[in-house]
Amino acid sequence: MATVSKSIADKIIAGEFAEDPVIKIVKYRNAFDGEDSYGVIYKGEDPEKYKASPFVINPMTYWEVAK
Repeated sequence: MATVSKSIADKIIAGEFAEDPVIKIVKYRNAFDGEDSYGVIYKGEDPEKYKASPFVINPMTYWEVAK
């Protein structure tokens, strides 16, 4: 799983990494430090891979490619 900072997630959304086929970013609370984390999902990966678990707390879609 690719987890990035909010700054990097926002750069992905702004198109700064257009060569990366990102289809979705999920915001969740990280169990390790209690801070927000941003999970990046690429084309071809399971779009639901960031599901609620003891390590992925309160996941929600932060951004998704328009369908």
